Amino acid sequence: MTVVDIRSFFTLRNVELIEVNQDYIYYAEEKNEEGHNNLFLLEYNRATRRERVVTHYSLDDPTFVQHIYSFADSIVLLLENGDNAVWVFRVDKKTGEETIRTQLHCIGGFAGSKALDQRHILVYTESNEECADLFEEYQKVTGCSRVAYLYDIEEDKKFFVKNLRLCRRQEEDFHLFSTQQGQQVLLLDPYGDEELKQRCYRNARWIHADIRDYLWIVPVQGLIEGIKQGEEDFKERPIITADINGLVRFIGMDSQNIYFKAKHFPTGRERVCSYQKDAQHIQVLTDLQQPEQGEWRYYFEERSAKVYRLEEKEDTVTVKGIVNSRVEAEYEKKLGQLVSCVEDRFLITRKVVTDDDGNYDFEYHTIYDTVKKTEDSFECKCAVWDNTLVLY
Repeated sequence: MTVVDIRSFFTLRNVELIEVNQDYIYYAEEKNEEGHNNLFLLEYNRATRRERVVTHYSLDDPTFVQHIYSFADSIVLLLENGDNAVWVFRVDKKTGEETIRTQLHCIGGFAGSKALDQRHILVYTESNEECADLFEEYQKVTGCSRVAYLYDIEEDKKFFVKNLRLCRRQEEDFHLFSTQQGQQVLLLDPYGDEELKQRCYRNARWIHADIRDYLWIVPVQGLIEGIKQGEEDFKERPIITADINGLVRFIGMDSQNIYFKAKHFPTGRERVCSYQKDAQHIQVLTDLQQPEQGEWRYYFEERSAKVYRLEEKEDTVTVKGIVNSRVEAEYEKKLGQLVSCVEDRFLITRKVVTDDDGNYDFEYHTIYDTVKKTEDSFECKCAVWDNTLVLY
C-alpha cells in the first residue's frame, strides 16, 4: 500500500479530490484570502512529491458550488448557484490554459450535471418560481420533475433530452469506463430503493405497471448522437433486468468487470454476479447467506469492487473477504466503521467524533496492519484508489 499525504499542516484545507492515477493526484481547494473566496485546481506529482497550481478562480459569489470532471488532458469545471445560468470552464491540465469559458442559460434552476466527455455535459434543471407553471405541465405529460439538456461546450449549443430514462437519473447513476470498443457509460436505472422494490413484490396482485430494474451499457458517442438526433430511448438492450419478483443493484466496477447484487424475492436467494465488459458475459460469483438474527452484515466497497462479511462482537468486528478479497481479520470497534481493505492486509476505518449536541467535530481514519497488529490514526479525510491511500 502507498500512502500519499497531501495535507497542509499550517492551514485548514477544504479539499475535494478529483482524480488519482499512477503519476498525479488532482484536487480542488477552496480558500478565503483577505475576505475573497478562491478556488484552486491543484496537481500533486507523486514522484517529486510537489504540489503545483494548475489554475485558480476568484469566486465573486460565495454561493457558487463547483462540479468538477477530470479527463485525460483537461479538467471541466461548472460553477452554479442554483439559478438558471451556469458557468462552464475547460482547463488544460499541463498548461493551466483555459480552452473553454462559456455560460449556459437554461429553463428552470440548476439541479445536477454529468460530463460525458470533455466536450459534452448533461445539465439538469428543476422548477423555480419563474418557470413553475411550465414544469407543472411538463411533469403532467412526462412524469418527470426535471428537464435534461445536453450541452456541447465547443459549439455552444444545448440539446433538449427526449429520452425520459436519462431525465430521471441522478449523477451517481452514470459510470464512465473504457473497453476495446471505446468509451462506454454504465447507466443504473433501478425502480426506487430496495425497500420500495420489496414492497412492490408484496403488493404485486394490485400492481399492473411494469416494475423493473435495468442496467444499461451505452457507447458514449452513441448516447451523445442519440440525444442530438432526438431519440426517445436507447438502441441497445439492457445488460440485465429484474421484474417485480426481484431486484438488481450495482455494487462496484473494476477494469475488467461490473459487479451487481441480484435477489429473487420468492425464494429469498441473493447473489453477487459479475458482467465481463469485453466478453459481455454474466457470471455468478457467490451466494450471500442471510443471517437469522442479524449475526453479520455485508459491506460493499464500490470503488474497489469488493464485498466483505462483517460480524460484530462485543468489542471487535470480524472482517471476511467474500468477493475480490481473501482477508480474514478482526479489529477493535473503537476504531470505527470499515472503509476499505488494501492488499488484504491493511484495514482502513473511519470514526467521526461529535460534540454533546451531535454536531460534527472531528473525523479520524485509522490504518490497522493486520500482520504487524499496529494502528496509525490520522485526523483528516481519506480516500482509497486501488492500492493508494490519500490523506487530505
